[in-house]
Amino acid sequence: MSNSALAVLPSSQPDTWFSARLRRRLYAYRAALSEEWSESTIHPDFVQGPGLPASTGQCGVSSAWLLHELPLLLRARSRYCVGDILVGNQTLQFHCWIEIGHPACPDRWVIDLTCDQYELLADRAFVCDRHSTLAALAIEYKALVHLSARELKHDPVWCRTQVLATGMSRWFSQAS
Repeated sequence: MSNSALAVLPSSQPDTWFSARLRRRLYAYRAALSEEWSESTIHPDFVQGPGLPASTGQCGVSSAWLLHELPLLLRARSRYCVGDILVGNQTLQFHCWIEIGHPACPDRWVIDLTCDQYELLADRAFVCDRHSTLAALAIEYKALVHLSARELKHDPVWCRTQVLATGMSRWFSQAS
């Protein structure tokens, strides 16, 4: 599948077309990203320890990388989000993900490639659902910060993202 295979979603196509095609691509990205995660890409406040998921501390770089990849797939405005996830009555703090759509719209898309770092979400390879769908499952992504791709280049995550991007460019070369 080429980088532009998900280009513009025709308005006549249902969400299932969008999500099915995007999900296939996200599965491939998640597998490739996990091969590139390292001590150079992990958030400095996290240490990869025995028994921890490989995605622990990799949410920022993975989301930042995806934010820059999404325009090649979709013509949709997306944002890098930092905040908390509420699952039932528990709060999972300090996490990063991508949102597509207006921040206040319940139909915005949430994409989280590293949700499995939390035990409560470990049964999912990743999240790619509408905010309203997740809320109905008692999962609420609450962004405290929204950054555009341009703003993200001034965030401390950007240097680590460049390390990840170098590895991912090798993946794209091999996949071609």
